[in-house]
Amino acid sequence: MSEYFSNFPKILYDIHGTNSTSPNYTVGTNLLIRQKLKDAVTKDISIYYPYVVPDSITRADTLSYQIYGDTKFTWTIYLVNNILDPIWEWPLTTTLFRKFLENKYGSIAIAKTTIHHYEYIWSERVEVTGTSDPIPEQFIEVDYATYLTINEDLKRIIYAYEYELDLNESHRKIQLIQPLYASQVLTESRGMFR
Repeated sequence: MSEYFSNFPKILYDIHGTNSTSPNYTVGTNLLIRQKLKDAVTKDISIYYPYVVPDSITRADTLSYQIYGDTKFTWTIYLVNNILDPIWEWPLTTTLFRKFLENKYGSIAIAKTTIHHYEYIWSERVEVTGTSDPIPEQFIEVDYATYLTINEDLKRIIYAYEYELDLNESHRKIQLIQPLYASQVLTESRGMFR
């Protein structure tokens, strides 16, 4: 990950801000430049491909090494997928997921019976036809009072286990930069701020 920040420009920053006439500056990394790099890297969608993170890949640096042969590309995985928190925005393994649920809810059984929220299905899924792709179901989260007024066929209860599982599984679907272009992205990013 240090490779990522090594490309960012340094700035003088007055951490305390108590002396406006003679500030005590500290040299820091300009983190606000991240968006400029993200825009440059994400502008060409043809260099990406979808990837599903398997349960055996527990960290992005492991995936970086497996795909690109080096951990220095880890930051590109985070950047392309807008991952700001590599602990909670990376998929948990089955074992860690179970421990997470036990810590948060007390047990798996409690998570499976604890209501997380209610949903109103305002448009049901339309299946594939010969001329069109499927249209996914459309729904919104509603409060309990609204839930009680909705027709049985158009509402559902989402339990904590289901919610947490869907959230964890959504972290598995990521985009990767084609290995052919990864070195080029790294080289361009190095020169972007210098």
